Amino acid sequence: MFIWFWILIGVVVVIGVIVLALVRRRVGRYVGRGSVVVGGWLSGAIDVSEKGSALHQEISAALQPDGLAAGDRWPDIQRRFGDLARELDELQATAAESEDRERVTDALGILQSLRSAIDGQIAAGGADAGQAQTIQARLDAFELSLRRLRSRQPHLW
Repeated sequence: MFIWFWILIGVVVVIGVIVLALVRRRVGRYVGRGSVVVGGWLSGAIDVSEKGSALHQEISAALQPDGLAAGDRWPDIQRRFGDLARELDELQATAAESEDRERVTDALGILQSLRSAIDGQIAAGGADAGQAQTIQARLDAFELSLRRLRSRQPHLW
């Protein structure tokens, strides 16, 4: 009878240690109540990155020589610029870390400069060689900024 008491205490202690280890492991920047994952920031960054990539592809297609003739694409692209800018603003406001806010600020600034360059091209009625290079450089910078929005922790992706 006395041995069963000590076995029961040993089992309770082992279970307690396991539970404590699991609970402590769930606390951190990316896991836990105050984490960016639970808070939704990381999922928001993924969503914005995917929407930005889709916008990048649509802009690239519209900038092709035959794409400029399809003027009905530009109003949709302009609307998507605005939607993405609003989502980036919201993402910036909810960022838990200063480096996350900086990455969002960078993406937002590049998005705005890309929009400005494209608006200038549309207003001019087409791009000359200099404008085309500027737009392509800003488009490449936009793609890079979208990649930076993603975590530097590759296991999260």
